[in-house]
Amino acid sequence: MNPVLRLTLRVARKDESGQEIKKNYMQLKFDWLIVLENLRRGIMVTDGTLKGPAGPRIIYVNHAWLKLTGYGREELAGKTPRILQGKHTDRAVLNSLKQKLLNREVFHGQTWNYRKSGEPFLMNWYCYAIYGERPKPTYYVAEQEDVTELETLRQKQKLLINPNDADALSFFSVLDEWKSARKKWG
Repeated sequence: MNPVLRLTLRVARKDESGQEIKKNYMQLKFDWLIVLENLRRGIMVTDGTLKGPAGPRIIYVNHAWLKLTGYGREELAGKTPRILQGKHTDRAVLNSLKQKLLNREVFHGQTWNYRKSGEPFLMNWYCYAIYGERPKPTYYVAEQEDVTELETLRQKQKLLINPNDADALSFFSVLDEWKSARKKWG
């Protein structure tokens, strides 16, 4: 893969005969791999396939994503983002994700996902399509971050106000389930 990306702003107009004339007004060249690898937020890029049982295939993840999930790049060949899903992943959020992408909208959501180790984490993410010259998406990009610690503080505050808060109890039950399972494994 060539790590150099060229972005070109093209302005098209027609000449007297109706032929399109394209002129490059600005060209930006940079090593995009260095930029992506140094972002603090996890970045995942998939192909543009949403339909079918397979879904989109992962084609790139940055260093922050690997650190967030515990996976290695070599383990991702042929995989889909579904490798992060598990028992407490909210299917309604995933359905919303798909619908937003099909409607050419930016998705923003939050749900439980799972690291390679099986540890749950609350993932907050944005996902959007990148279009090439065709009207169909070429890639989908997901910007992902772990908000478990922040949400833990928020849910603890809710329990101080109401010790029976259903959302807070549900949140901590996911984390407690993981802790119990880890103790059993040794």
